[in-house]
Amino acid sequence: METILVVDDEDHVLVLARDILQMKGYTVLVTGDPQIALHWVKSGVCFHLLLTDVVMPRMKGTELADRVKTLSPQTKVLLMSGYSVSGVAGRPLIAKPFTGDQLAERVREVLTQPSPFAKGRIAPN
Repeated sequence: METILVVDDEDHVLVLARDILQMKGYTVLVTGDPQIALHWVKSGVCFHLLLTDVVMPRMKGTELADRVKTLSPQTKVLLMSGYSVSGVAGRPLIAKPFTGDQLAERVREVLTQPSPFAKGRIAPN
């Protein structure tokens, strides 16, 4: 099963997401600090999906997502937010609060989307 990195500055969201996703069989790592998330990615830890909050105090989730995608282009990204957000057009998003079923369904949808680097698609530079 896939490995998911969850980044959110709210501990209860981290615990909820971790518990839901682990019950669905995923390997889940969580952190409230985007810098730790970047460190893990730079260290070569492989994540199939980054699930990150959009609004965080130290770094916006969109910035974290962009930096992770630069370091690990194959990593899929799912943003989450409890606010009406701009600047996420075209990116997968789940609104908070969500149910366990909603999160699991949305994660599976994003993970099964073809990679832009798959055969017959745009090649990386």
